[in-house]
Amino acid sequence: MRKVILMALSLTFISSLLYGCQSKEKISTETTVNQSTKSETNNELLIDNNFKSVSVSKTKGVDEITIYDKESIHAFQNIFSSAVKEPGVVDMAGPEFYLEVIYDKEKHQNLYLWIGKKGQRSTFMKTDDTSTIYTVLEEKTNKLIELIESSFN
Repeated sequence: MRKVILMALSLTFISSLLYGCQSKEKISTETTVNQSTKSETNNELLIDNNFKSVSVSKTKGVDEITIYDKESIHAFQNIFSSAVKEPGVVDMAGPEFYLEVIYDKEKHQNLYLWIGKKGQRSTFMKTDDTSTIYTVLEEKTNKLIELIESSFN
């Protein structure tokens, strides 16, 4: 009988101790879910869409083709704004193309580009963040092929 009482008292003491050690801070799962959803939909935009031209080259700075026409710029804006940041850290092979998105004489942004085949996704990477990629859907790849690869043929 004495063992049973000691066991019950021990369990009560341990339970009280564990209950008292719980965090008093209220954690709202709703806030956590909303924050992660916000960051997933924001995707840390690939670029600011107020640019004036895009320079493209197969080798960085060599045989560069600069695209100025409004229709092509609008197509690039559409492609860039549809790019989705992919989760995780990546390690990619050397890029197929180098892009320089030009805002004005002093402001520009450099990107790496891997163009998929027709019906596949394409991938962008900021040159200053080589562990993150952004992908675009298949129909955007088809437009990229039209815009870029046709310029080099």
